[in-house]
Amino acid sequence: MDLAIVRGNARILIVEASPHGIVVDLRGDAYGHGAVAIAAALDGEAIDAFLVSHDDDARAVRESGVSIPAILRSQFNSAEARLIGPEIFGLDTATVPDPRGRGLLPAMTLSACVLSIKRVSADEGVSYGYVYRTARPTTLAMVCLGYSDGIDRHACNGGRAWFAGSTHPIAGRVAMDVFMLDVGENPVSPGDEVVLFGDEAKGYPSPVSWAASLGKTAAEVTASLGDRIVRSYA
Repeated sequence: MDLAIVRGNARILIVEASPHGIVVDLRGDAYGHGAVAIAAALDGEAIDAFLVSHDDDARAVRESGVSIPAILRSQFNSAEARLIGPEIFGLDTATVPDPRGRGLLPAMTLSACVLSIKRVSADEGVSYGYVYRTARPTTLAMVCLGYSDGIDRHACNGGRAWFAGSTHPIAGRVAMDVFMLDVGENPVSPGDEVVLFGDEAKGYPSPVSWAASLGKTAAEVTASLGDRIVRSYA
């Protein structure tokens, strides 16, 4: 998670909201980004309040030492401040379908490691139901993320992930703890990094494009990510 990007996005939205105040939406654990860490990163910015889902969430933000108040939806006054949501994380909304066009960049990069590899022949069925069959001899990489981590089981229907400088198709339905990536003729070894989404300027699928391949918004995707996924901040 790039906290500098979150702060940069916040400053863009603060300027756009002026002369109104701004309330930052941290519900759903900040759409999967980690509410307490995000609140701490934004403390000191010109933000009126953080919106959270429950009293326990408000308490956690307060106890972290953040000076900006945490409020519930019932306490939000839309006449005094604007509620800017997932776009602060570079995610799309109904009113901001193209966050990058507004200068709002994705803060989250979701990556995982290759666990194992397998060389297969053409017309090889992969994963549950064999809904994916290899078009040619290729290498399959098993990646350590699955639907128990919040990765959609049907990501194989157009989903692609970055590996070794380019994107490759998700091969077959996502399993509970892993998914398969068809990396073609690229050299690959256990421990290599695969990126599901991140900053498209680095060649990664963006959260918006990844979500669009699933028929979802990016906020739905990030908010569904499970606790087993380690959140690290820079």
